[in-house]
Amino acid sequence: MATQDSEAQFVEINDLRVGMFIYLDLGWMKHPFTLNSFKITSRDQIETLLQLGINRIRWSPGKSDPEPEPVAEPTKTDAAADTKVGTNGTAAAREALAAAMAADAEIRQQRRERLNDQRESLEACERQFTSATRSYRQVIDLVRTQPEVARMQTDQVIDSMVGKMLEQEESAIRLLSENAGEKASLHSLNVTVISLLLGKAMGLDADALKSLGAGALLHDIGKIELPERLRWSDTQYNNAERKLYQEHVAKGIMLGNAMRLSAGALAIIAHHHELIDGRGFPRQLANDKISPLARIVALVNHYDNLCNPANPAMAITPHEALSQIFAQMKRQFDAAVMTAFIRMMGVYPPGSVVELSDGRLALVASVNSSRPLKPRIVIFEPRVPREEALLEDLEHSPDLGIRRSLKPLQLPKAAFDYLSPRQRICYFFERARSLCTDSEMSS
Repeated sequence: MATQDSEAQFVEINDLRVGMFIYLDLGWMKHPFTLNSFKITSRDQIETLLQLGINRIRWSPGKSDPEPEPVAEPTKTDAAADTKVGTNGTAAAREALAAAMAADAEIRQQRRERLNDQRESLEACERQFTSATRSYRQVIDLVRTQPEVARMQTDQVIDSMVGKMLEQEESAIRLLSENAGEKASLHSLNVTVISLLLGKAMGLDADALKSLGAGALLHDIGKIELPERLRWSDTQYNNAERKLYQEHVAKGIMLGNAMRLSAGALAIIAHHHELIDGRGFPRQLANDKISPLARIVALVNHYDNLCNPANPAMAITPHEALSQIFAQMKRQFDAAVMTAFIRMMGVYPPGSVVELSDGRLALVASVNSSRPLKPRIVIFEPRVPREEALLEDLEHSPDLGIRRSLKPLQLPKAAFDYLSPRQRICYFFERARSLCTDSEMSS
């Protein structure tokens, strides 16, 4: 999409002059310049533009202060007198042009490497997430007939996640595309990933993290014993339906015992709907009667249900979900868990649509769980093709911040299509960019 400028006019490529502000309606990879719109500052840039194979180009008279039109051709006598100077000047110009083109080529190569790193990082996260959702589906298929095999499958998934997470001094929460994983498994995997990251942030050791991960992955396993229509909480249930829905906790404990899960994982299945104020179910436990690990899963489970409800029309944004939990449900969840959760997710969790301090629109794509106030974002830049958009790391842009959160439907159509806000929020984790090499840092 071209940059909008009501004053823009077209000029023949051979009529370009130093001082003109121009727009290149080309993809980033189709020209060597750092930006798609800029003021021409040298003849070298014009020479480079002449080599792009375009006949005319847009420019903005209001943003330009072009040099005067070229004077008439000098006489032969004048030309002969200037031959020596002209030859030396041409050689110097060619050297300067070569140097400029080499520098621009280096910038293009760095950008290409950054794009490749960015794509590879996202693809790696999505492969791991998809693999985990398939393993979870296998657990569900095995749990009734081969419960101990299902437990071993669970252990493999969680051991792998915990091992990778502990290898990373800092982890980032990464927003995935909507085609990652299997839809039926997304909730359990989302709760598992965020719970493990939160447990790590709260200082849990490897054994506790493994119990936390297993309990989070299987917290809703009792729902496989319910009719399909009752597998999601619904405010429209009558008393009989609500009572039957709540039985998924007892059914989950039964299946967990058959799998020989750890005491910590079983406690999560038993307590993940209990609330600190004693108004949860099935036993109305309160405060210290609730397992510490279950307090983590209870909060994360509620957050994901707000972002990814059974009815997508009822979904709210990650920023709204976090705000609602903090403002309206503070007394229902463990204070230390909630503080750590908000600190880890940031004010604008991955998936949030935001307006930046300079007025541009963006989508939060990744949050460093240790430094959440400076996420990595995709910025709506019409002059940059969507597939070539680099993530902007706000940690390295001190003058740029987030002004406010927006609902996706508040976006102009062009920005909505470009940013592609997710209808279903899906998370995984990766090594935080701030600890990576320079080439990885921008991926």
